[in-house]
Amino acid sequence: MSEFPRQNPDIILQAITSNLAALNDVLQVAARRAAEGLTYAQQGEQNMAIGSTFDLDDLLAQATALFGAAMALHRKK
Repeated sequence: MSEFPRQNPDIILQAITSNLAALNDVLQVAARRAAEGLTYAQQGEQNMAIGSTFDLDDLLAQATALFGAAMALHRKK
């Protein structure tokens, strides 16, 4: 069985950087939605609180995938 050729470390770092930048963006959106939901909850607006955080599960799944990709790239040495 042949070994895979080594990847250019600069390309790996660029890919990690891109994944972490996207992760940062997704987490910022998630944090804004959570803060908005909290504000509504504190105002007694239960439906608005839940509505504004409705897609947090999807955002957190995206964040998990992006983090996993960055870690996989890091481990590929």
